[in-house]
Amino acid sequence: MSSKILRALSILVFVWAAAAARAQEAAPTPTPTPTPTSMPHVSENVVVKALRADDVTPVTKTDLDRPELTAKSWGQEMPMLLQESPSVTGYSETGSGQGYAYLSLRGIGQTRVNMTFDGVPLNEPEDSAVYTADFANLTGNVASVQIQRGVGTSTVGAASFAGSVNFESLNPALSPSLDLQLGAGSFGTARASANWNSGSFGGGWRLSLRPSWQTTDGFRESSGVKQDSVFFSAARDFETSTLRFSGFAGEERIQQSFLAVEKDVLEKDLTFNPLAPEEKDHFYEYLATGQWTKALGESASLSLQGYVVGAGGWYRLFADEENRTGLQEYGLSWLFGGGLATYTRDFGIFHLTAGVHAYGYSSTHTQDEVDGPRNYLNHGYKNEVSGFVKLLGNLGAWHPFLDAQVRYAHLSYAGDVGEAGRGWTFFNPKAGVRVDVSDRSSAYVSIGRTEREPARSDILLGEDNASTLPDFNAVKPESVWDVELGAEWRTKDLVLRANLYDMEFHDEIALTGELSPIGLALRRNVEKSFRRGLELDAAWQALPALRVTAAVNLNRSRISEWTQFYDVYDADGNFTGSTPRTFHDVTPVGTPPFVATAGFETTALSHVTAGLTGRYVAASWLDNTNTEGLEAPRFFQLDASFRFDLSRLVSAGKPRLSVRVNNLLDNRRVFPSGYSYLYVTRDAGQDTVSGIPYYYAAATRSVSVTLDLGLW
Repeated sequence: MSSKILRALSILVFVWAAAAARAQEAAPTPTPTPTPTSMPHVSENVVVKALRADDVTPVTKTDLDRPELTAKSWGQEMPMLLQESPSVTGYSETGSGQGYAYLSLRGIGQTRVNMTFDGVPLNEPEDSAVYTADFANLTGNVASVQIQRGVGTSTVGAASFAGSVNFESLNPALSPSLDLQLGAGSFGTARASANWNSGSFGGGWRLSLRPSWQTTDGFRESSGVKQDSVFFSAARDFETSTLRFSGFAGEERIQQSFLAVEKDVLEKDLTFNPLAPEEKDHFYEYLATGQWTKALGESASLSLQGYVVGAGGWYRLFADEENRTGLQEYGLSWLFGGGLATYTRDFGIFHLTAGVHAYGYSSTHTQDEVDGPRNYLNHGYKNEVSGFVKLLGNLGAWHPFLDAQVRYAHLSYAGDVGEAGRGWTFFNPKAGVRVDVSDRSSAYVSIGRTEREPARSDILLGEDNASTLPDFNAVKPESVWDVELGAEWRTKDLVLRANLYDMEFHDEIALTGELSPIGLALRRNVEKSFRRGLELDAAWQALPALRVTAAVNLNRSRISEWTQFYDVYDADGNFTGSTPRTFHDVTPVGTPPFVATAGFETTALSHVTAGLTGRYVAASWLDNTNTEGLEAPRFFQLDASFRFDLSRLVSAGKPRLSVRVNNLLDNRRVFPSGYSYLYVTRDAGQDTVSGIPYYYAAATRSVSVTLDLGLW
């Protein structure tokens, strides 16, 4: 979808809004249609509820509601916003929080985190990737987020291996409204978005449209980002049913910055980007879903949902990076569609949720010389069918929980070397119990297992076009047993949660700390590994005008045995081959042993909310050899925020001004992620092991300003 189309849609929104406003003023106020008590509340997305865990489910989770999301948002990508949640770390390639950004959960990368939007899988099925850069201002269109850590509860799409992130979109409002948001900031950042609600029309329909536009030059050189998107939702309540549609269309144009930088270069120029301005990409993505929910009496409901997700575009890279010659264009497009049926019913003291889900997927990968011939074309195909049953009991103070999922996935590849593929069937059981110790406290224990298939990039060893017929048995599926033991204490002013976790992996497809030539993270199986830790999460209303929050993760994670392959060079610097070395009891790449976030927010000044958030991340290894000097250094970052209610000064539009200062102390050594290059120099039979660390640098002190206006 071109930027012209997106901007045209944005203009239509305002034209339609103005017309609707005049019509609304002229027309008599409609009498709202009563909603039977047997129907779910209009703000409740039934499919989202079926995939989420409620407050008594024995699952380790964090819930973020709309006010909290709005308060934290300053235009950054969603992975960066979620960093204040327990055990979440992240980084952006641009260094400034926009563009391509990625999160890790308990040190496990984003491609092994299940993500859904209104019950629709967001993970691209082949590589399980999620590109939030494709749809600008995701935060502005989300009503709530639930982050489940560990295997959690059964969901749809990619396996919930490290955890899951479930997004629920905003429902159309019952009354007409038009809100406008304008923003600007450091590094040439500018953004604008609108939120229009039609109110009730046409017999009870409600419509909402939210166009967004944002641009930034990025903190790093030649890392500019331009994004457009339109989110939509529509709903209507009938006597015993609800019909709901939602989705988005987005487009991005980004200058590539996926390569990290050597330490000595960063000491001279923190913004250096080894990729050239000509190395850029242009992608679009869209998602559309429709959901019909029928109340089957007062204790049961049935929901049927269909969806389609599509994306396409290209990225350009030089074949010879050193001399910047041979500019090549990699084309990538995919389309998948599927359906989900969920059934819920109360059986006395038990609540049953059951669901079935299926989709079909196809992709096309190409490489062309810019203004030249095509070098290759290949296709990927994936089909998946899954079903789950969840049973939650309410036996007084005891809440037992059973959850079982059966999932079948088939992945195949078709290219100039031929066709290959295979299917996998997985059984993922979970069980637990929560007990209400008192009116203020509860405790839970759960155990669950998840198994998942390798990704396309794992099987192709990081290649985009297979040089030999892929062996789909070369990379084994990975599995994890997860045990969670947690407790929660609530008072009027304090919420405190603590949990211990033990994730025991078999055949984990672990990061090697290396990138493929096209920027894909390389991984391979390790037989045994584990991640064990303690998580704390607290919110305390210390005074009427002072709120304190904190999140802590302390962990010990290990790979029992790791074999690293080193490139070998002779004394003259000529490449001669590779040599393996085996290491035991090593810490996985990108897994800091300690992460802590603390925040303070005060409303002591009238119409002003001020806050400080400090984040400490311990050092983490850049590869699995744990070689001294090859680690991302520990860092501390302090951010400040101010929100001003200007309605006392200017009543029209109820203006609200937000100011965010990131990296308030101007720390120039915030390197949240990176990788390494390991090699051996062989001279007269003597081997000397060396390595080069590469870092993604986060931005120095920066400022973002946002103005919110309620036009009507």
